[in-house]
Amino acid sequence: MQPLSIVLRRRAATVSMALLALPVALTLPAMPASAGADDADHGVGGAHSAAAWGRNLEGQLGDATTTSRLTAVTVAGTDTVRAVSAGEQFGLALLADGSVRSWGHNSHGELGDGTKVEHLTAGNVAGLAGVKTIAAGGQFGLALLADGSVRSWGSNSHGQLGDGTTTERLTPVTVTGLAGLKVKAIAAGFDFSLAVLADGSVRSWGNNDSGQLGDGTTTERLTPVTVTGLTGRKVKSVAAGIDFSAAVLGDGSVKSWGGNGLGQLGNGTTAGPQLTPGDVIGLTGVRVKHVAAGGLFSLALLTDGRLKGWGTNASGQLGTGAESGFEPTPVDAVSPTGVTAIDCATSSGSALVTLGHCVAVSGHVIKAWGENSEGQLGDGTTTDRLTPVIVRTGIAGPRSVAAGGTNFSLAS
Repeated sequence: MQPLSIVLRRRAATVSMALLALPVALTLPAMPASAGADDADHGVGGAHSAAAWGRNLEGQLGDATTTSRLTAVTVAGTDTVRAVSAGEQFGLALLADGSVRSWGHNSHGELGDGTKVEHLTAGNVAGLAGVKTIAAGGQFGLALLADGSVRSWGSNSHGQLGDGTTTERLTPVTVTGLAGLKVKAIAAGFDFSLAVLADGSVRSWGNNDSGQLGDGTTTERLTPVTVTGLTGRKVKSVAAGIDFSAAVLGDGSVKSWGGNGLGQLGNGTTAGPQLTPGDVIGLTGVRVKHVAAGGLFSLALLTDGRLKGWGTNASGQLGTGAESGFEPTPVDAVSPTGVTAIDCATSSGSALVTLGHCVAVSGHVIKAWGENSEGQLGDGTTTDRLTPVIVRTGIAGPRSVAAGGTNFSLAS
């Protein structure tokens, strides 16, 4: 087993799993960091447009340039977006008609358009229709179709596409071994994947060097295997980071497994790796609705709209109002409250993996906090923020957010 430091140097990037969308190429003014809740973003871009901000050297903002942005711009090339997800250097958008658009870096075919050509505006992912959910991994994508099957494309160096090979795919292929099982939810880690089935069990595939597949081994899997110990537990959703996984159960509790060098499993220790699911402690008396996994930390959205976080906190990404090395058990985020959507990402680069940022929809407003070296908080500065700032996006009634691994963010 490789020590965590080696794993992190090799995989110096992150993943996010969130929902988002698209919008023309117009720079919008940043909200002042001191703006209060009354400064709601009433929007000019329509309910189905989306915004992007932060680093843009690989075109991940989709505004037809490679100019990084400290405030939000629209993603060119589409509208009527239902959801988005952000990978390491690219974005995906699910449209209302069930098709998928992509933009940004494309060296491994992560845009799914049959090429390896970088795209500065959104284009179609080939051959997808009837898509219900999308998830962007480090350099690959997943799509859950209405019939319960899963498609995948992009990098496949560790079998994260689940097609039984390690062959890179420039257009979507079917994840094997799921026929007839009816997948209900998906998550994409840096180089591994998770799927929740209709019976509440979980399947996993791809890299497993820290036990992130939860099958009791560290053996890489090219096709889906069953996560141990979750059968009959009625898993509702899953989250995937760089080297760990989490699952929200029907009773509102959370299980986690995989790497734990910075407390990312939330079990009160840094012991690990943990090869099968164990309890995230300190959640007694609350019910978790959703977990967002940054690269090496997590935030749990409670049913009352509050947040709890654990794992690395070097840039204040857990929302406690202070920086700390890491938190091995869940701690309360002091704000925001009334959260309806949340996503997190760890900064790319071997020296930066303890840093990260988060974006959330709170009170019909988009807010962001944590690391801000490339404007990923969207407040017009590059100043890190220990408490949330409001992001002016021009989106009326935002519903979804995504945090990208190369210091960018998306919202819809």
